[in-house]
Amino acid sequence: MNIYAIVPARSGSKGLPNKNIRKINNRPLIDYSIQFAKKLANVDRIFCSTDSEEYGDIARKCGAEVPFLRSASAASDNAMEQHILLDLRDKFRANDIPEPDFVVWLRPTFVFRSVRDVDDCIQMLVSNPSMSASRTVVEAENRLYCISHNKLLPTFRDKGRSMMRRQDMVSSYKVFSTDIIRFKGNKFDEDFLGRNVGAVITNPICGLDIDNKFDFELVKLLVENTRELVDDYL
Repeated sequence: MNIYAIVPARSGSKGLPNKNIRKINNRPLIDYSIQFAKKLANVDRIFCSTDSEEYGDIARKCGAEVPFLRSASAASDNAMEQHILLDLRDKFRANDIPEPDFVVWLRPTFVFRSVRDVDDCIQMLVSNPSMSASRTVVEAENRLYCISHNKLLPTFRDKGRSMMRRQDMVSSYKVFSTDIIRFKGNKFDEDFLGRNVGAVITNPICGLDIDNKFDFELVKLLVENTRELVDDYL
């Protein structure tokens, strides 16, 4: 069984330019995902999917393989994960790289992860062939509202109450930190994760996603000044 770790790192970020190679504690963001991948017992190879020669050089120095660059179509602003995965399949074939059974999808904007929890996600797929994918998740706010014509409306059943206790509602979870995806035989359409996705609840710190300058400075502050709180997740 082949398992590859994939670090997707395109160069065209608009909200925070070059965020995937910005440095925290003198390390580019992509390095955190690459070093994490090295800690996973079942990962055979680590690849960085990027459209940038500069990013590719940095990823290689950090220990990832970059035997090819991502196609322009899979690096556009509108490209989704399935487009990147299809591009990877084409590039693996073109470069005589064996197609993996699974890929561990490590977005570089998530710096904090639990080795144990991601290993558990991998084992879910290894031991259960009917499971289509698995994801680490963190508990999220379950009392969310939308606004329509300046009117605040609950997206949940509030039972005619102005206040609801979180404990009285179904728990909700945030995804996107780390995904384990079946690769072989996957059509990589819009439902490429499938309908039988397993979940491992991980520490809330693993849900911190760097999307803008505020997020970046917050994670930077945690890594550089509160190591006793985050060391287990770096």
